[in-house]
Amino acid sequence: MPEITVLGDFVIDPKYDAKKDVLDSVEQLRKELNKEISCINSIDNPTMQLICMFSLIDCMAQEWVNYPVGDSKSTFCNFVLEHQSKCDYLDKVEPVTLYYRVEDLIEKTVQIPGFPPEKEISLEALCDFDMTPIEGIIKSNKAKELLDYIENKKGIDFAKQKENEHKLISLIYRMRSKATHEMTCLGQESILKEYQLTEPYYRNIGRMYVLNREIVTDDVYELVIPNAFLLGILNDCIDGYLNECLEQCRVPFSNNQMTRKYRLTWYDK
Repeated sequence: MPEITVLGDFVIDPKYDAKKDVLDSVEQLRKELNKEISCINSIDNPTMQLICMFSLIDCMAQEWVNYPVGDSKSTFCNFVLEHQSKCDYLDKVEPVTLYYRVEDLIEKTVQIPGFPPEKEISLEALCDFDMTPIEGIIKSNKAKELLDYIENKKGIDFAKQKENEHKLISLIYRMRSKATHEMTCLGQESILKEYQLTEPYYRNIGRMYVLNREIVTDDVYELVIPNAFLLGILNDCIDGYLNECLEQCRVPFSNNQMTRKYRLTWYDK
């Protein structure tokens, strides 16, 4: 610890207005964040846009829990769920990515002699609409049907693990990690902007690739989470975080003080 020189007692100015100070700080930060949002909107590269948006969410989330060590996923997900209010299905399980995750567990059965074997659970039964917003499907019973099947095959603990990993908020965190660490834009939009949706949707795509020295094709569903949707989540989180600071009469980023350990050690603890 550096040697400390005591300069005198700290006395709060009787004229100090804590509420006004918080209000001024909130409004100043709101202006600064709005400038950051404008910069993000000017970026042409969608992956770079994602990285910047996720960075803003992360910085608020980390401050919100006083800069914890480890478990960034819980910090990110809990912050978003607590401070956004426009999407009511972020904490629900998305069935299509879950299906692909456990596809190797789904057994094939021959229902009619002479026909190719069919899987016990088909993806078409979960989702069969190209360019369909996921809200209706994610709020349906499709995920539960699949989770019940997984639990029957692998047990409740495995099913619970996959349930948590495939909640939409967890997939958004996965999107954040892929963009930040791999410069990969999951479910990247490829259609013209004027036709893009502003909420998550499924896209049916045909693929052609080499498998075991053979050229093969297949049709798959991709989950697309548009940048416009994430921008709405970000703006909602900003409003929620700043409003919370006002309600608690707390200066935003009050945990980011000069005495934070990382300034000297580059680590918080």
